[in-house]
Amino acid sequence: MKKTMLGLCLALGLPCMADAAPAARRSPPAAAPLPFDAPGARTLALVGGTIEIGDGTRIEGGVVEISGTRIVRVLGPEAAGSLASDTERLDVSGKIVTPGFIAAATPLGLTEIGAEQSSNDDARDDGELVRAAYDAAPAINAASVLLPVQAIDGITSAAVTPNGGLFSGQVAWIDLVAGDHRTIVARPRVAAMAHLGKAYAGSRAATLAKMREILDDARFHRTRADAFDRRQTRDLVAHRLDLEALQPVLAGQAPLVVSAHRASDILALVELARTYGMKVVLVGGAQAWQVADVLAEARIPVIVQPSQNLPGSFDTIGARFDNAALLHAAGVEVGIAVLGEAHNVRNVKQEAGIAVAHGLDRAAALRGVTLTLARAYGMDSSYGSLTEGKVANLVVWDADPFELSSVPSLVFIRGESIPLTSRQTLLRDRYRPRTRSGT
Repeated sequence: MKKTMLGLCLALGLPCMADAAPAARRSPPAAAPLPFDAPGARTLALVGGTIEIGDGTRIEGGVVEISGTRIVRVLGPEAAGSLASDTERLDVSGKIVTPGFIAAATPLGLTEIGAEQSSNDDARDDGELVRAAYDAAPAINAASVLLPVQAIDGITSAAVTPNGGLFSGQVAWIDLVAGDHRTIVARPRVAAMAHLGKAYAGSRAATLAKMREILDDARFHRTRADAFDRRQTRDLVAHRLDLEALQPVLAGQAPLVVSAHRASDILALVELARTYGMKVVLVGGAQAWQVADVLAEARIPVIVQPSQNLPGSFDTIGARFDNAALLHAAGVEVGIAVLGEAHNVRNVKQEAGIAVAHGLDRAAALRGVTLTLARAYGMDSSYGSLTEGKVANLVVWDADPFELSSVPSLVFIRGESIPLTSRQTLLRDRYRPRTRSGT
């Protein structure tokens, strides 16, 4: 019966149900090569696990085949015999295989010790409201001890985000390959970061007016750059480099990621996106559930932290545990993250579990820490799901990753299994009390 339905789906060009799993899951190849791509010296197949693709599809007893840094294909159990005889096989029967989780809106790699200024590179500290040209990528520290701490809990990539000002700067996409100073940055300048709210220009009305002025000047500069260089234009509100850094946003080539919580600010953001033709991603959104229908119609994804259910300010009055579930029910793409900090982004799996406990569909929660975030930052051609051609970032779990006690048994980043050790585990093992012989 399943084969008949699968054939009918294919003949009619209709989507097929996940339980009629195809022999191989495929996706378009990456839009452009990434700096770490190299031919595979070996082919590895993870065999027999429950494969959670990341798009809602689940394959029992499936196979993930990896060559070099990329996924070659994902097979159903009936096609496992097609593996080449020289393929290295790793039995993951009884385990769950998911895409590597993604950390969003985090200064991971830009900060080490919050109280020690010399270890913080997460902001351009010049007091300017407009810092759009601040590029996080060159400042990322591949030797940060925080990277392995997150990676061994299943975080394999991050959208590294600067802080401060009205426009904070450029977001860099990294893989958590500790010590790889040359290629830790998979792609720089994938998005620009901005903020809405009372704190940025004295009042929220002034903040909104200032943001419009900046975007108007950036649009003006796009067509008058030569005249500006000759000093034949009016004065502009921001430095030339900051205005130039906003051009990909105005051209729709990169999203503007905006932190906002209050419903009125969110509605203003929707109007800004419409006026300037921008791709926009909302971060925070404590009151987003109150305007979920507007966000769904505007096709604006929202990245939330489900545990933030208490109002820490007047902007977050209305925060609630089921924000993610209400947004998803309205048709909004929901991402899940630990927002604005670097030390505990690994807790995103617990955040997803909280969202599921308060009504979010589990498949949507998995997308929320994988594919939805990759799409939000325009990186879904290479990240976010276990499909052909994507970067081989994946995690093998002994149990449901959203359970508090679950930890990975294997983590692969760019096709390589990483050691499950960090500074924390080494200190734990060094100072753990040892039982003496005979006691």
